[in-house]
Amino acid sequence: MQELIPFLKERGLRITPQRTLILQTILSLKGHPTVEEIHRQIPHISLATIYNNVKLFVSLRILKELPYGNGLSKYELTNQPNHYHILCEACGDIIDFNYPTLTQIEDVANKLTQFKINSHQMEVYGLCQSCQRKEGDD
Repeated sequence: MQELIPFLKERGLRITPQRTLILQTILSLKGHPTVEEIHRQIPHISLATIYNNVKLFVSLRILKELPYGNGLSKYELTNQPNHYHILCEACGDIIDFNYPTLTQIEDVANKLTQFKINSHQMEVYGLCQSCQRKEGDD
């Protein structure tokens, strides 16, 4: 959190109590919260204010938007080490997994398209253990 305040100030943003609380809440939730999950933790801040600030944080690359699955975007801090995501197709849960970055994909994409490649994403889809158990109960 202490690293983010100077970052916001450098970009000319006011450090409001709402922005600070939204970022603290995201940090405390860990994982990949939705705007609605953030709002449940701080219901005295309007959903619109949370949504607008989260979008601002995405545009400033403080947060990364994960628009997977059921139409609700989830978010994570961008200052995390490179990692990939496994998504449960039933409940929408997202789990991080670390694996050496597949930079060969970026090299091949560059050679085939002449694009200057900045990054890539990879998602793996399946059923989490909880949903597997539920499926077994049916």
